[in-house]
Amino acid sequence: MARPYMNKIARRQMLLDTASGIVDEYGWNTLSMISLAEHGGVSRQLVYQNFDSINTLTEQTASYMFEELYTETQDILRKHSDDIVVAITKAQHVLFSFPEGRVQALWALLADNTSHNTPFSAVSRRYRKLISDLYTPMISRTMNIDTQHAGQVAWLLMMSFWGGQQLIHDKTISKTKSLELIQWYIERLVAGCKASKA
Repeated sequence: MARPYMNKIARRQMLLDTASGIVDEYGWNTLSMISLAEHGGVSRQLVYQNFDSINTLTEQTASYMFEELYTETQDILRKHSDDIVVAITKAQHVLFSFPEGRVQALWALLADNTSHNTPFSAVSRRYRKLISDLYTPMISRTMNIDTQHAGQVAWLLMMSFWGGQQLIHDKTISKTKSLELIQWYIERLVAGCKASKA
């Protein structure tokens, strides 16, 4: 039976959905032009028409997977710009709403520590900066620190955020406990900053 016709945009969407599904289930190392063709039920030629190399495929799949998390986090920070504890707690709830495979794939992307010369590490650094930049203004304002320092603190906070998710994955703590701990951690960090400035 022939596949129904898809226009270029719908076909690309289908390929990115399929690529994301591969990464969610098997990890980044299994994503390839061949695996995408096989899982998508399309020819390799069609895959190459949409992605000229594995680097392009990896980068665009990462962008596709990251976009929802980024957009929802951005919206939360805009709505709760005056309360860093509420903002980060709500952002963690967004992460909890994702399937486990997606969470692990995003964690692998953000926590990549391979050679700086690989395309994957370049994508990883770009998204680490995007996330840090999201939180930097709020941290700078809340903790009364300069932008550079706030950007560094932002990433340290995000590592705590994702570390809590890893503890959940390892079944060391519950989601509820993770939320309690991150809230406790941020409250004390903010209080310490305010005390040191007094």
